[in-house]
Amino acid sequence: MSKPRFKKRRNYEPKEGPEKIFKQMTRHHVDVLQNIEFTIITTCRDHKNIDDKIISSALRAAIAGDEPADELSALLTKDLANIHRMRADVPDKIWTNGLKVVLESVHNHSNTRPGDRDYLTFIQNFVV
Repeated sequence: MSKPRFKKRRNYEPKEGPEKIFKQMTRHHVDVLQNIEFTIITTCRDHKNIDDKIISSALRAAIAGDEPADELSALLTKDLANIHRMRADVPDKIWTNGLKVVLESVHNHSNTRPGDRDYLTFIQNFVV
């Protein structure tokens, strides 16, 4: 009698949920989060009409690798890409996870309606 044959197991790769990504980034990659937030603050200081909605749009475009919908989002996305290039030691996945954590923070601190700057006000307390 022969043994029953079973299908070979696929390697299971669980998807990383937002909580897991947040823990990983805040424990091991705080510098990446600081780079992203510093870039946001710096760009917003130079362009006073950037609000939380534009920040959210820029972060979503950077995560997806899409072209931002408006000029200010495109400017912020470009500035984030420049910092990412300067941080060649940071793998793309870690950088993207950092963008996701910051985007989640934007949505936690703001309604992201046009003109809202609650997130910007919040992070200015932490970024010099």
